Amino acid sequence: MLAGAAAAIAAPGDAPPLARITDLSEPLAPAGNPGSWATNDDYPTGAMLEGREGTSGFRLTIDSSGKPTACEIVSPSGHADLDAATCRLVLDRARFKPGADARGKPVGGTYSNRIRWQIPAGHRHFPDGGGVGLNAMLEGWPRPALPTPETTTIKPADHYPAAALAAGEEGEVRMMLSVDATGAVTDCMVTGGSGSDDLDNAACALMRREAKFVPALDGNGKPTAGRFVMDYQWKLPVVATPDEAELADALGELPRKRVPKFPMSEPATGSFSIVINADGSVGACDFAVKGANAAMPQGANLCDLLGGKNRYAPFLDAAGKPVARRIVLTTDLSIGDVPTVEATTK
Repeated sequence: MLAGAAAAIAAPGDAPPLARITDLSEPLAPAGNPGSWATNDDYPTGAMLEGREGTSGFRLTIDSSGKPTACEIVSPSGHADLDAATCRLVLDRARFKPGADARGKPVGGTYSNRIRWQIPAGHRHFPDGGGVGLNAMLEGWPRPALPTPETTTIKPADHYPAAALAAGEEGEVRMMLSVDATGAVTDCMVTGGSGSDDLDNAACALMRREAKFVPALDGNGKPTAGRFVMDYQWKLPVVATPDEAELADALGELPRKRVPKFPMSEPATGSFSIVINADGSVGACDFAVKGANAAMPQGANLCDLLGGKNRYAPFLDAAGKPVARRIVLTTDLSIGDVPTVEATTK
């Protein structure tokens, strides 16, 4: 029995030895810093204005080239615009080093993380009476350019443009200031207008003329040029209103201060149309306004906020199957006469 078993063993050299199998598998990994996928500059305008914050948990599907092909919100922030911005940004910016299977062939996979949407400290904080509002969007390393205390207390009442004052105009201007190594403002660009050219131009002229900064420092601790985002709020001075008799005695025939118009004093219309495809992607989107009162703050466009690469849960038909749908929103601001008491009783 033993001899028979021995006879079944191949002689040396009859067949090559089995090769050792090496596992070349590797997990996929981000190709860059995930912290750069979303910045303060990307904060959705509506959420910023309304002070809304939250954390959006997401899961990406990655193909074998390392590019995301789908994004799913697995832990909502509670705000649809924050979640939509999360998927839009990571699909556009995230890139990965592909994984590998046991043979070393590139493969895709999934990746999960979260983005915490938090409004920067000090954002859009204005003193009483308006003036400088500091913004956390600074540039410079290791220290950005910083406004001096005198700059942060520049009062609008002392510099109000005459034409805007006479017209009763108020507003907020966002500016990108270029600051040189001495702390002087060398350039000003309006990135968010107030709706008044007089106020926008006056804000930049005021910053060039009056604003002073502690200059930014470079990596060696030496003064260097930098940039600073500043908000300036033009707020009409508060004037005590005397009674009619005192006003007549004081002003005589002089023109009185103009009373501001009601904000919605002109007719306006607006329309918004967007298609949500059956896969949740955004199709055609159109946004149009007519009339000054229909414009959104700082020129915002609903298609920019809700369209583009955003992705949503699709609509469902009666059978529960995903279907494409068009959403239409129209607004109409009209101004009409008020019926008299006599007319309403007839």
